[in-house]
Amino acid sequence: MQGTLVFVLLVSIISVVQSQTWEGNYTTDSSCDTTSCCCLSGKVIVASGAPNAYAVVSGVNGVCGGQTIFTGIAYTNGYSGWMVVGSTNDTLTLSSDSQTVTVVNPINSACNGRGTKSAAMKEHGNMSMLFGILILLTMAWNYRK
Repeated sequence: MQGTLVFVLLVSIISVVQSQTWEGNYTTDSSCDTTSCCCLSGKVIVASGAPNAYAVVSGVNGVCGGQTIFTGIAYTNGYSGWMVVGSTNDTLTLSSDSQTVTVVNPINSACNGRGTKSAAMKEHGNMSMLFGILILLTMAWNYRK
């Protein structure tokens, strides 16, 4: 029984460490040049819509043709993905800790940007998993007695 518990605990911890989470609220940095690009700005909301597809909503700033809000779909595969911003197919990369998304514009590097998950969303997924593991271990401990 103890061997099984240790195995389940290790598998759970590994899955927590290795799981990627695109969904969340991000804050943009100032790396995108608003004098020559239409840049996502302020808060960016990324919400799961379908497997490997996320709705993205953000304010925009810069050369945006009068637009003030961006809505789009990010398509992902593991830690990479793509999203059409304006008429450009931008490449997305999620950091290994799922806390930062880097956006690369293949036509104009001045339009590259980065978003960091806000503190309230950072640990939500991992904390839920760890709480579940704690409950499982408590149940197993009580079962043993």
